Formats: sequence, structure tokens, C-alpha cells
Amino acid sequence: MAVVGAPRRRSALSIAALGLLLAACDAASPDARVGAEPVPPASPVVRAAELDPGPIKTAAEYLAEPELATADAGRGELLAFACAACHKFREEETLIGPYLRGVFGRRAASIEGFPYSPALRQSGLVWTPRSLDAWLADPAGFIQGTTMAFAGYRSAQDRRDLIAYLLRTTQ
Repeated sequence: MAVVGAPRRRSALSIAALGLLLAACDAASPDARVGAEPVPPASPVVRAAELDPGPIKTAAEYLAEPELATADAGRGELLAFACAACHKFREEETLIGPYLRGVFGRRAASIEGFPYSPALRQSGLVWTPRSLDAWLADPAGFIQGTTMAFAGYRSAQDRRDLIAYLLRTTQ
């Protein structure tokens, strides 16, 4: 027996996820949309060479930190649909981008056989919530010369929610 309303629920979730994906990839100014609330000016671009990634901790230790303890990992799961277009979260299988399983505490560009950009290989970056936050804000600005074709998430809350989800999912 089919559950009444199940396909509709899935459709609504798919539409919401697609909307978040399109919003994340939207290069237009958010202030240009009709009825949009003003967005505070963006923080200055942080470059990988200037960033202290902070200490390497366990996922539980990161999630206990105040910024991530209040993050909405459920919302982060929806935001992760943009990542899922190119990355696998749990499997050690690459797509367009490298897999994200075990990403926290891992040196950037360290998965054998994946064709990383020279810029990412030379960055010396270690993935922590702090470095991932800077990367997700503006990948091309954070590591100039990266081949990751993603505009970034403007909202610090979006990035925190996504990082909280990834901490729970990729370990």
C-alpha cells in the first residue's frame, strides 16, 4: 500500500533543495532580488596563506564549540546538495571533486590519484572548520588558481550549518 502524500513530500524537499542549490550558485547580488533584505558587506577575502586553521580536533570537539553547537545540521544537509553535485560524503570515491569522507584534519590535495590544481597542492592547507569556512566563503579568492568551480556561500550561517552537517556525516 502506498503512503498517501509521500511523493508530494519528496517533491517539496527536492524543490527546496534545488532552491538552496540555485541560491548558493547565484552570482547576482542578493540585494538585487525584489523584497530581499539588505545583506551586510562581505568580509574581506581571507587567503589560505594568511589563515591559521586552528587546532585539529575530533568532530565532537568541534561540534561542542559555541558557533557550531548552535548550527542547524538539518539545514546544512539541504545546503550540502550543492556539494553533492561534485563530491561523495561517505564513500571513498571521487566524482568531479574528491570525496569528503575524513576531510577534517586532512591536508588539502592529499587524496592519491585525484587531479588537484597546482594552487591547492601548494597551499599547505589543512581542513578544519575554520579553513573550510574560509574556503566555502570564496574558494577562488581563498586559493587563487583553484579549479573548484563554486561561487561560495555568502552567509556565515549557511557555512556554519553546512560545516556542522559535514562534521556529522564525513567522519
